[in-house]
Amino acid sequence: MKTNCIQKHTDHRQRIIDAMKEQAISKGFHKASMSEVAKSAGLSVGQIYRYFAHKDDILCALVEQTTLYRLEFMSEFLNKQNWLARHVATPSEAIHNMRILTIEIKAEAARNTVISNICYESHLLLQNRAIEIMQERYPTMEKEEIIARIDLLITITEGFMTRWDDQREPPSAATINLYSKVLEDILPG
Repeated sequence: MKTNCIQKHTDHRQRIIDAMKEQAISKGFHKASMSEVAKSAGLSVGQIYRYFAHKDDILCALVEQTTLYRLEFMSEFLNKQNWLARHVATPSEAIHNMRILTIEIKAEAARNTVISNICYESHLLLQNRAIEIMQERYPTMEKEEIIARIDLLITITEGFMTRWDDQREPPSAATINLYSKVLEDILPG
């Protein structure tokens, strides 16, 4: 019996998080009302507050889940094989939604110290995992240099994230060539 209660609790929490994610992607966090989140989750607003004391708590849970997702794919992210093709290709709906969600989280973090703090914790977790992977691949590279390379790769990725969704034309051969050279410098070998 207790297992069913725990499962129901977990299912309701996940439905709320998924509903917030859906609302954030379609309207943005700021315009996502708790009543719309409740309706989308198939729950009442009162039920939501049984699982999350504040809207910020739902956003924090969403950031945590997004971080876990990114941790799973960190090794692939740091693999330069087809890196450029993965980032300039027409994104799937899931990738497009992840980009929107990431931008929404960053925008909310700029206004909200609670979200900013959890985003910083997320950044540290992701950075530490990236450092571990890079140290395995490049054992002679100093940690400071690895961090610099990771920061540059993140900056390039965030640029792709905000820029390529709005592009009407694919990047030129010269642009791809330049990015390829930069990528070779960041992830040698």
